[in-house]
Amino acid sequence: MTISSFITHAKKIIVIGGTGETGQRILKYLKQSYPDISITCASRQNTLTQKDIPFVTLDINNKQQTIELLKNYNLAILAMGPMERLLDAPHQLCLDAGIDCIDINDSASASKAILALHTAAQKKQCSIYTGMGLSPGITSLMLMQLAQAKKSTTGTYCSRLYMGAAYGGGKTSPYSMLANFTKKITVFQQGKLQTIATPWKKDPYQFHFFGQEKPLAMIPYGTPEVISLSSERYDQQLAPITTFDSRFHIQFFPLAMAKAIANFNPSTKTINFLAKKFYSSGQSIKHKPKADPDTYICIFPDNQPKQGIMLQGSISSYDLTALMACAVIDCWLNNKLKEKNGVYPVEFLSTTTREYLVQMLEQRGISWRTGDTDALKHQNNYFGWLESNIYNVQTLRHYGKNWYTVDKVHPRMVYLQKQFLFQSEVWQSLKSKLNRFQLTSFVIKMLIRWKKQKKQLEQYAQKSIEWKNLIKDLTMFTSGYSLFRETVGKEIAYPLYRKMFLDTGDMEMQWLWPQAEAFALLANPAEAVYQYWLAFLDSYQQLGILNYSQTMLSKDCYHIHIDQCIYAEVFNKLECPELANLVREMEHYAFTRIASKTPLIIDWHQKANGEADVFLNLQSITDKQTANKVNSS
Repeated sequence: MTISSFITHAKKIIVIGGTGETGQRILKYLKQSYPDISITCASRQNTLTQKDIPFVTLDINNKQQTIELLKNYNLAILAMGPMERLLDAPHQLCLDAGIDCIDINDSASASKAILALHTAAQKKQCSIYTGMGLSPGITSLMLMQLAQAKKSTTGTYCSRLYMGAAYGGGKTSPYSMLANFTKKITVFQQGKLQTIATPWKKDPYQFHFFGQEKPLAMIPYGTPEVISLSSERYDQQLAPITTFDSRFHIQFFPLAMAKAIANFNPSTKTINFLAKKFYSSGQSIKHKPKADPDTYICIFPDNQPKQGIMLQGSISSYDLTALMACAVIDCWLNNKLKEKNGVYPVEFLSTTTREYLVQMLEQRGISWRTGDTDALKHQNNYFGWLESNIYNVQTLRHYGKNWYTVDKVHPRMVYLQKQFLFQSEVWQSLKSKLNRFQLTSFVIKMLIRWKKQKKQLEQYAQKSIEWKNLIKDLTMFTSGYSLFRETVGKEIAYPLYRKMFLDTGDMEMQWLWPQAEAFALLANPAEAVYQYWLAFLDSYQQLGILNYSQTMLSKDCYHIHIDQCIYAEVFNKLECPELANLVREMEHYAFTRIASKTPLIIDWHQKANGEADVFLNLQSITDKQTANKVNSS
């Protein structure tokens, strides 16, 4: 089943709260997937940036007007908030209008009220799919996968969620966050719903997310999943769960502040004040150099992360929430939601329905992997594999960008580069050959040489800010390499430095370019990889960093010639000619990686001074099979 296979005629969808952070993303993804379907945005004020989507003013406090409006639609997407205050009011309006609805609720108190509508929904013959966002939603699918496989011998599972600060946040998001800062929380422990003192620093209160510098303090919270797990409707025989421990970390938000707010026990007026402050602060913090674009989810049994599953990537929690909602909409449109007429969170769905949801998430670029991160380390993949938009190759991250035109390099890049240096044979060789004083002297000499080489290439650096950054990078590399070469000799220095450069470059390119899985999801994967690579080369050519030309040899066969490489020119000028092809070698490896799950055939011929001849065959497997049949005939 693919997204494009859906029969969508005569279906009308309204997204209530469509002007919010998540709502706008839902509208964007739906419009991309279903350009011909009727999709309407509803909100109190029209701040919608997508002008091709109809807008209607809606205030759910005006119940009769809302009901009459909803009667014109088949499905409502409830993307408004804060759900702690709205509770089940929007769902009741949908029932009164006689239409199905899907929500992204993340409030336990709201979940309790929404689940209580089950009998009313059955009588109205309406379906409510609740908690279809990030957490609950994606976390629920991951949890159910582990529980159904009986990964825990005791039925104990943990959820750990990390959200970077690079996106700022929506206006209602702080309300959801503040609702979790309480002296007591509702949890599911020892097979029953319990209210306990918030275990702020009760072990294990820290968690080390893969690729992060250190373990992070986690904030405990009562997730809506605990309401579902404690319900008589939950099938404990199918997926036994006795305890579910959920905690999250928001970058730049300390656990101590959460605890202080909980002890203060703020009034409604104070919560409104704090929510506005947090929203304003979030808009400022997202511009910090260290604001992280990553989101992580780790679900695991018995406090054993390697036995669980994880999700990681440079994607916002809002995108993940929207993509989960869209996956549910995909299934609804294709009549793949087996459970109808009632209220259904993920935990109450059948195995078949959950499998369809997982499949549709994968079609939208969202998947999870084993929690054993050894494979990721082996692949040098420290930035995950998720894409926020796989509509076409142009919507993939960093399309048409290079290292010197990309908006912002990942804030963990410098930390990881240092880790690769300190773990390299180059560093180990220096440590074994030099004492502490000599090693310090080596570093000082390198810094002096770096400064001298930058001055030597000042005419290059003056061309533009991109060239200035390029020269800064190249001279830092050559100053270290040339000094290392003098210390241990070229025969030892070059192979060790080459390995370190290619390993580090592989890690870096895994952030700059998407993973191979993203290209494999596109309509023509081989063509997509080719176009992505050409856009990369074009961005370099526009800066004057290299020159390339392409020649069509025959249908689906191309020759690309690369020359006039500034990298090679600079390395030669700084008397390190043996480094001239290293950048091209790194790019060749990265190109091969992103093409690895497509039929694209790459025949790469490396020449001197960064020059290369690349022959590509884009012929798909289907085309080849057809051609073979014709030839046989």
